[in-house]
Amino acid sequence: MSKKALKIYAVDAEEVTLAPAETYKNISSLDSDNLYWINTLAGSTEKWLEELSLLDLTAAERAICNDERPFPKVEPLTNGIYLHLPSSNTWEEESYYIHILISKNIIITYTRTESNSLEKTWQNIKLGARPEGEGSIFLLMLILDGLIENLVANHLIARTMINNYIKSMAQVPEEEDNDMVMELKESLDSIAGQCEENLFSCTLLRTLLNRPNIPNSAHNILNDILDTLTHVQKSMTRLDQRLEDQLSRIDSHLREQTDKRLRILTVISSIFMPLTFIAGVYGMNFHYMPELSIKWAYPACLIIMATLGIGMTIFFAIKGWFK
Repeated sequence: MSKKALKIYAVDAEEVTLAPAETYKNISSLDSDNLYWINTLAGSTEKWLEELSLLDLTAAERAICNDERPFPKVEPLTNGIYLHLPSSNTWEEESYYIHILISKNIIITYTRTESNSLEKTWQNIKLGARPEGEGSIFLLMLILDGLIENLVANHLIARTMINNYIKSMAQVPEEEDNDMVMELKESLDSIAGQCEENLFSCTLLRTLLNRPNIPNSAHNILNDILDTLTHVQKSMTRLDQRLEDQLSRIDSHLREQTDKRLRILTVISSIFMPLTFIAGVYGMNFHYMPELSIKWAYPACLIIMATLGIGMTIFFAIKGWFK
């Protein structure tokens, strides 16, 4: 897709036409015999509001379609359906939301950034992919399929990176591994949240499509999308559990290191405690201390202190306190 702010794709069974933005006047000028996908990319909401003003929407419905709050939404309109779905271009980045509005033979999408999901759908259409039936509902399924395909691709990249990182971890994890695993978890939580929200939205959409005029084939496509989302959600749950296991392993190792340091400090304190006691006793300045007048008292005291220190060191080593 070009980086123009407005793109019009006319889709039919024979060909796909990308109309330049300057040829677009208003929705009423579009041929009712074709199926149109109007994609708007803008840094502000003015263009989106302009598109909404050209549709037969009530003020309440326009307010629903212009809701910028970061959560998914599927709302029935008088002459269509509005969807607010999360996506992201890479698995590490925060999700952004795509506005999708279905009205008769027209689908309008709006994002504030280039979307890999919409780009993938457009490329598939150029390569020959077509809606499996007539009407905007089938073009919506094609767009949803591109969105889920991008989500699956992000999931596979995340799974590969996480698996490779876990394999590359040393037998004894380092302290910095904890920060890396937390970063991986945060990124995984982002696409896991997108999967959960898309699953929620598609479930609501399936409820809305329970109408007599909606073909069964549309339900079948949506059910396949739901099955894919369910599978991806389970896979990401397993990935998250693997990261949790690594955090537990790192935490356990760090606790063992701390315990070992405390154990060594305790051994050292135990060894020097009697030596400190002896040094303290004979460091007192009393005039009548019999040992002070004995010539061999000083070397004898050193020998006793050395014997105590070496003996206690050997004892603790036998007991395994230095391991």
